[in-house]
Amino acid sequence: MSELNEQTVKDIATLVAQLVKEERHKQFLHEQTWRLKNTRLLLKNYDILKEHSMEIDTDIDMYLKDVFNQDDLKLRSLTGYKARTKKMMEYTDMMLKSYKAYAEKRDDAARRRYFTLLHMFITVDKLTFMEIADRFDVSEKTIQRDQKKAIEEFSIFLFGIVSLEEMVS
Repeated sequence: MSELNEQTVKDIATLVAQLVKEERHKQFLHEQTWRLKNTRLLLKNYDILKEHSMEIDTDIDMYLKDVFNQDDLKLRSLTGYKARTKKMMEYTDMMLKSYKAYAEKRDDAARRRYFTLLHMFITVDKLTFMEIADRFDVSEKTIQRDQKKAIEEFSIFLFGIVSLEEMVS
């Protein structure tokens, strides 16, 4: 077997570094899509999840001890899902308050994005793109862009620094 010359080694190292960079970028894009998809899904189903979480007893272990055999792993798993849903909704509500505080300190566009997110997903009486556009005297297209940007911003509140990296790239 022949030895590789120095230039060949450098070329191989450069190629490997490029392939690793491309793979990391693909993974990053996949995670970005996943976070935005999950943020949108959470907001879309906010009412259902919120109502469901209100019915969940927070002391699930006590419930299991009193009513069921603790060896029943399927039941424990189901109640674990319910407890996580309740905690997730508490966290979501806390992040909504943080997003509101953030928007209130910013410009009119940021406040309009928060309003759009709130009134299209969170409030009981949902508004349409057109209703929000009329309220702010802007185009429906502007409100559609606001909704998209609001979901991206809210994703930062939900997922933290990883989502922030997405916004600057």
